[in-house]
Amino acid sequence: MTTILGRGTVLFVDSDNLRALSLRAAVSSMGYNCAIENSARSALRRVKSRSVNVIVASSELTDLHMDTFLESLSRANVNSSVVIYGKNISACEAIAWMRSGVVDILLNPSDPESLRGALQRAFTISSSKLSKKSTAKESESDRVGQGDGLLYRSRAMSDLMKKASRVAPIKVTVLLSGESGTGKDVLAREIHSMSRRSGSYIAINCAAIPESLLESELFGYERGAFTGADGRRQGKFEAASGGTLLLDEIGDMPLSIQAKLLRVLEEEKITRLGGNAAVSVDVRLIAATNRDLAKMVEEGTFRQDLYYRIKVIEIDIPPLRARKSDIPLLAMSLLGQAAEKFGLSMPEVDPDVIERLKSYRWPGNVRQLKNMMESLLVTSQERITIEDLPSEFERVKEETCSTLELCLPMTLAVVEDEVIKKMLALTGGNRTKTASLLGIGRRTLQRKLESANNGNS
Repeated sequence: MTTILGRGTVLFVDSDNLRALSLRAAVSSMGYNCAIENSARSALRRVKSRSVNVIVASSELTDLHMDTFLESLSRANVNSSVVIYGKNISACEAIAWMRSGVVDILLNPSDPESLRGALQRAFTISSSKLSKKSTAKESESDRVGQGDGLLYRSRAMSDLMKKASRVAPIKVTVLLSGESGTGKDVLAREIHSMSRRSGSYIAINCAAIPESLLESELFGYERGAFTGADGRRQGKFEAASGGTLLLDEIGDMPLSIQAKLLRVLEEEKITRLGGNAAVSVDVRLIAATNRDLAKMVEEGTFRQDLYYRIKVIEIDIPPLRARKSDIPLLAMSLLGQAAEKFGLSMPEVDPDVIERLKSYRWPGNVRQLKNMMESLLVTSQERITIEDLPSEFERVKEETCSTLELCLPMTLAVVEDEVIKKMLALTGGNRTKTASLLGIGRRTLQRKLESANNGNS
């Protein structure tokens, strides 16, 4: 069945006309308008004179080096996103091109799923560029977040980014959930950069600030509000007015401050500690947590009214082990960042190493992968081999994934019950995360659990 992804213009740039025609046929069937240019220079002339959403270019352009082609596109200030394909692309070339703004590198463009995913990501980013161009220029700080956690090939992350791009321009509160290290701060920065908000992006970790100081950090204080308050100070809400405020680890916020936060969100006004005057603020709030807030509501440790107020839109970031196809791309990118950070040359990486990384469970997610690549860079020589991996990776062969054993015959209801139980065990009983991984709503999961319990009683 053909999936229609929506209309838009894709330009193929390839000196091999037969290959370009084959790709055009595949992409046309997805619902896109397509065009072909057989040289980089003719492609540059076209994108300067006509609207092109995505450029899909061969790495083996005959008239211009790819670096020159990309630099020319950048100077032309076009909104087109770029995807590059080719069989002989080195890791160093891929990293350099993606740092220059290339959306994806395809080693096998004839694979329809890889091509479809690359086009979805490219169109998302192209739309974001148009949105930004219609308002103010994005600042350098807004672009910083596009490194560690937002390089992806997986369908899960592609769908997540499509949802984020739809939500970004609208001033609604967003709740980002997911395990520690999955990149919630990076995604929050990206949502801010895709929004039309011209103010600052500010993040505060609610778990890292003592309760006695958190209120003044959020709402500010007047002179004399407490010992040591020698003058008026703005809080994070005032500093982020016109922009975006990330409240990270909001599940660790004390109940007393939750009540004040709810009032600020409802009234869009803050009162500084020790003051009486209400100050209007225009803040787009993003909250993030690795805890099960719904369970905390049931336990009485998180306010129900605040929970529903911040959960207007919820985006659950899948753990790294649930998006294994992202691991090679992330690993090589993080290795390149580490080489640049420490001023070291980029080593070669054995394919067995990448396969072992893909099979590991990554309890620390992208943050752990980043630390791992830095360690491998520093401790290895010119080539990273499987012997360079830490001892815990020796057991990966036996721990590739959790399995489910079924003794047939068995009804579908029993199979479903076993799958839910297994997934709950994998997530440590986190029902929100379990529902997300199963692709169902939390209420649906609750009904299924209640049905299973009633059937067993």
